[in-house]
This record gives sequence, C-alpha cells and structure tokens, in this order.
Amino acid sequence: MALSPFLENLKKSVDTGDFNSEAAKKIIEVDKLADERKSTRALDFAFDAAIKEGAIKSVTEEEAAALNVDYEKKMLEIKEKDAENKRIADLIDAAEKQTATLIEIEDMVQLSINDMMGFIVDLETNFSKEIQENNPIFTDLTQQIAKIKSKYSSINN
Repeated sequence: MALSPFLENLKKSVDTGDFNSEAAKKIIEVDKLADERKSTRALDFAFDAAIKEGAIKSVTEEEAAALNVDYEKKMLEIKEKDAENKRIADLIDAAEKQTATLIEIEDMVQLSINDMMGFIVDLETNFSKEIQENNPIFTDLTQQIAKIKSKYSSINN
C-alpha cells in the first residue's frame, strides 16, 4: 500500500530514530496491517455462505469477458443517457434565461412607451393652444403625436 508523502516521511523518521513516538509506531503498524490479508472464521463462513446462496459465483474467462462486454454496453448507454439529459438540462436552462431576458426587455420597452406617452401629454399641455389652432409650425409635431398615439395607445393601456 502506498503511503502519502507525510506518512512516508513520518515512517522514515521513525525507522531512522529521528522521531520515536507511540503514535508514529501505531501508524506504521496500521500500514503493515493494511498490506496483509487477514482472514477470520466469520469472514470465511460468510464468504462460503455467499457462494452457496449464489450471491457470488465463479465464472470462466469467456463468461467474464462477456459480462465485461455487457457492462461496457450498459456503461455506454448510461453515458449516452447522461449526455442527453445534460443536453436537455442545458436547453431548459437556456430557455429559462432567454425567457427572463425577454421579460426584462418587455418591461423596459413598456417603461419607455409609458415615458413617451407621458412626454406626449406634456407636449399637448405645453402647446395646447398652438395645436388647437392648427399652427403650421406644429404640423409635423401634431402628426407625429397622432401617429404615436395610434400606434402605442393599445399597448399602453
């Protein structure tokens, strides 16, 4: 079993006598135990029972190869489904973001229309006399006001 750099350095320190604590000695013991296969009667009994019950079965190399092929096929199917699910999730995310952006734009446009209609009311108030008298100086302004009111009045209500 490979040791981490820290444990490796600690082990070297203990082996050379540079570091001699009980904790370090225990770490070395645990490392040695991890490398050894231990067997107990209970473990052997459980293993044998699992074999008899069919939970564990021996297979030939050919059967193992076939099982491996089946496993690889299933893994490929899972990866493909996962990729498809990710694609769908990405589409859903994109649609939600675009919908939110569209709503924001719609709100900004509505506010701009409201501002423009308010400006028209101010113009009509400030130049009411000239507009009512059909002053030729205000003909273009009067026509543009009528055009805008016609175009945006249904949106503004």
